[in-house]
Order: sequence, then C-alpha cells, then structure tokens
Amino acid sequence: MLLYKSGLKNCLNEPKIAIVSPFKFSENTTYGLGGNAIAAYLPKTIYEAKTAFDRLTLNAIPFEILGKGSNVLVSDSGISGAVISTKNLRGIVRLDKNRLLCLAGTGTGELLAYCKKRSLGGLEYLYGIPASLGGAVYMNAGVSGVAIGDNVECVRIYDGKSHVLTREMCNFAYRHSTMRDIKALILSIIVNVYDSSVEEIEERISFYKQRRNHLPKGKSCGCVFKNPEGASAGYLIEKAGLKGFKVGGVYVSDKHASFIINDGGSAGDVRALIDIVKNKVSEKFGILLDEEVVYIGDFNDFNG
Repeated sequence: MLLYKSGLKNCLNEPKIAIVSPFKFSENTTYGLGGNAIAAYLPKTIYEAKTAFDRLTLNAIPFEILGKGSNVLVSDSGISGAVISTKNLRGIVRLDKNRLLCLAGTGTGELLAYCKKRSLGGLEYLYGIPASLGGAVYMNAGVSGVAIGDNVECVRIYDGKSHVLTREMCNFAYRHSTMRDIKALILSIIVNVYDSSVEEIEERISFYKQRRNHLPKGKSCGCVFKNPEGASAGYLIEKAGLKGFKVGGVYVSDKHASFIINDGGSAGDVRALIDIVKNKVSEKFGILLDEEVVYIGDFNDFNG
C-alpha cells in the first residue's frame, strides 16, 4: 500500500493540473454521499484531461471519471484509487450557424443560457437536468421521449488515443450509450441546434419547467430506476406500496416513487432500499427494475 500511495503521489506531480487530495465524493455528488478517493485531477483543458488519463494509466492507478455527480451512488468506503473530475473542463465554441462544440464539463444550464442568448433552439428539454454535457451524453439523458443523443453529431473520447464517435457509433438508446460500455474519457461533444426566437425558446423552457415541478426536492440522484417497456417505474413502485418506505436515513419519495431521497443516511442505506424496491416490484408484478444510477466503489452485495 505504501508503494501504491507513493506511485500515486508521483503520478500526480503535474504542476499545471489542479489536484484535490483527498477527494470527497460526499461534496461532489448530488446525493451528498460516499467516501473518499485518494486524489482527483481537475483538468481545465483537453490537453490536461489527456495528461491525467495517461499518467494514471501509465502508473496502473485505478480511477473513476466524474462529471457533476448527478446520477451516481458512491460506496461509503469510497475508492482506493483516483478520480478525473471534468467539472472544470468547460467551454462552448460555435463552429457554424447550427453546430456547437462543447467541452465535456459544460453544464446543461450553461449551455441553455448560451443558446438562449444567441437565439438557438433544440435543447430546451435539458432544462433542470443537473448534469454536465459529458455526463448527459454518457447516460443519454432526456425527458418525455427526447434525449441528448437526438442532438449529438459526434463525441470525442480518449482511451489513450483520441477517437471521434459519430451519433450512429454512440448507439444511443434509453439511458444508454457506447460510452457506458467502454473505459474512456469524454472530451467534447458537437451538438446540432437551430435558429429560434427567444420567445419560442422561453416557451419551450417553460413547458419543460412545468413538467419538472412535480419532482421531489432534497438530495437525490434523480430517477433511480429506468422505466420498463410499456410501464412507469414510479407507478409500479407506488402500487407496490413503497412510497415513503424508509431504510436508515433514506426513503422512497412520496412525490415521485422512482426517487430515493437522502435525509441523513448512507450509501449503504440507498443500496439496501434499492434492493427492497426491486424485490417488492418483482414479487408483485413479475418485473425486475433496472437502475439508471451508476455505482462507484464496492457494494458487497451488488449482483447487478
């Protein structure tokens, strides 16, 4: 272990890249849960992001990639390796009339503000989704049958070499993309937009804002479960009698049953409650729910 820590210290000896040590997941995820990583890189440029990836890989240091931490559950013990956090890897460049290049850490709110100021429409459905664009693409985030994959032209990733994935190569599906199946760092995304008046943009944002008004407040990762084909996960959980069901300091929201709210609990509590929900829904309806949430760290009983 001493050799490992020494190797990590040498690995992080890059003066141009911001480094946090230790890195507290509880302060960098929307759940506000999870242990620590030994350290984290916070690159601001694509060069720095590639350098971080290369140095960790070269030194055989395990690492996780984290955006805004809005769709993850990190174990209470954290991880024994490092993190590459893309939250400072932000920027938007207008390539031409209807194409924007966005660095992976650019927030969805930041992108919407940029588009509104320039009368560019097509991304209003991202309103209120607390994600970086890299995280949104990774999960193919969206709402009401519309998702970011619909706007993506291509994604640049890095796995030791740079690759450009076209929309077709990303294999976008419901809460899924190619990036979930590989170990690679999303660097940038080109999205397609279209000319639109500010009034039209505001009207569409208002529509999606109203659709989000019913969502519960409090610390959560958003929807924990994917909707099974032809059904609503929240409806099934509610009909299984689990609204308000509590484990430790976390509970199933009584406003939207696909949300699990942290009210002073632990990641272990969340994981245990997820298991209970899946088992109860399976017993009542014969449907095994699948999680949207991405697990980071060691959950001893996780068999998904």
